[in-house]
Amino acid sequence: MILRGLLGARLTAIQRICITGLFIAIVTILQKVLAVNYIPVVPFLRISLGGPALIIFSSIFLGPLYGLIIGAASDVIGYFLLDPKMMGFLPQITAIYAVLGFVSFFIFWLLKLIKNKTVMLIIEGSVFVGLLVFTTLYLFLNDNLQLYSSSYQLELWQKILIPSVMLILLSFVFVFSILFDKKFKDEKLPLSPITISFACFIIEVLVMVLFGTLMKGFAFGFNTYPMILICQIIVMFINIPLNTWLIILLIRLTKRFYKDSGEKV
Repeated sequence: MILRGLLGARLTAIQRICITGLFIAIVTILQKVLAVNYIPVVPFLRISLGGPALIIFSSIFLGPLYGLIIGAASDVIGYFLLDPKMMGFLPQITAIYAVLGFVSFFIFWLLKLIKNKTVMLIIEGSVFVGLLVFTTLYLFLNDNLQLYSSSYQLELWQKILIPSVMLILLSFVFVFSILFDKKFKDEKLPLSPITISFACFIIEVLVMVLFGTLMKGFAFGFNTYPMILICQIIVMFINIPLNTWLIILLIRLTKRFYKDSGEKV
């Protein structure tokens, strides 16, 4: 299982190795060049335009072992070649992307047990609303967010703007998923847009928010943990629609490699 993709791509071992090398190069560029890294106020925050999506796709296209290699190698190579060396190498960050590449396969695989798309939307929506309420209450009940030995004071407009943007993104996630599901219904993709969105949601919560915040807590100090958690939740609302769209695009581009054209999940 760890050497095969979920989509049933007909690839030889040589093709998988070549694609792995290509994906490592592309993810490295997306994560280190075409990304927002090392923001002065929140240096632990990274907003990548496509890096995580390609790591997730590599896991379901090539297999979890390849996904792990691509996630870990792209972060290590990116640090030593492209990072400005503002801080030392952090293996905790590499672990996040290695786990992202490995577990994505199994999360998509487990979703075969859930056939009802309405259930997916209800679960996703309920957790999204819960996180939105939690973030809003935390921001309004805390005037300062702890960062290392100092604190960052939030203005009232920031406390209003952040939840408002999250609500807009939340609405966009559902409209996006439903419209895309209808648009590509006749294409018989191996994974439906709603399934992809739900899988990206679970991956984001488990890997990037829970595990990622824990690893960044070890790396940057647990006194910064609440601020890291809030930032990861906010970024999650951006990542899910972005990752969903990119994975749909990648599945469509590679459709000719799949054994079966009918939707499986």
